[in-house]
Amino acid sequence: MALVWILLAWGSGGAAAAEPLDLRYVIEVAGVRIAELALTVTEAEGGTRSRLVMESVGLAAAWSAARSQLVSVMRRDAEGRTAPVRFEAQHSKRDREREISIRYDAGGAITALELSSQGRRRDSEVPVELRVGTVDPLTALERLRAWLAAAALGRAEPSITVPIFDGRKRLDLEAHYLGPATAEDRPGEAALELAVRLIGRYGFDEDDELIELPQGERPAPMRVLVSRDAALAPLRVEAPDRRIGPVISLVRDCRQDRCPPPGG
Repeated sequence: MALVWILLAWGSGGAAAAEPLDLRYVIEVAGVRIAELALTVTEAEGGTRSRLVMESVGLAAAWSAARSQLVSVMRRDAEGRTAPVRFEAQHSKRDREREISIRYDAGGAITALELSSQGRRRDSEVPVELRVGTVDPLTALERLRAWLAAAALGRAEPSITVPIFDGRKRLDLEAHYLGPATAEDRPGEAALELAVRLIGRYGFDEDDELIELPQGERPAPMRVLVSRDAALAPLRVEAPDRRIGPVISLVRDCRQDRCPPPGG
């Protein structure tokens, strides 16, 4: 799941109307496809609406039948940054279901948080003070793409940290822009390269792969390749020190190809 956090935490954030996206990804471990993802970003409700759907496939689907859907609506705040308006998530497996809803005020501060598991309301265990200044994963997605657009032109610092809270867990996403690169698995396609770390601040343990704990070991950062165009679409996410993966790869750009609806 850690690599999915990177994909969730990606996109465009300076303007209220983001560059539209309609992308399809696969997640592979040791070359075996275990999940498929669909990411869309569109103009909606006077701002931006982002949706990500992830479903297990193959043997992984037979084992867990996992499915997640995240939706975020966001608008520009007084400082010109993309700020969350509302975030909703539904997660299901063969033996459980979970729903999350977060509401924000005009400044991006959390005003309401609802969690339920198996239809029963629960309280978030993340301390209130750790939620201050955070954004949901899909709003982080939008902020990162704006930063990268500026960093690639030398108009922003080469590093950024985005604090993320999804209702149950709290982490910092640290990204560093390395410069132009060539996507090896996409010959001839220009790309930008980043090094990314995910620092778990609350709700993670040593079994959470690729999430670094503040006092734990520091593995090599994950390598992220992004398209070198206005879309700044993630092309590939991988962990160099893990030979079997997991790896996230873009397989279809549905702005050009005809694709079925996400999660349809």
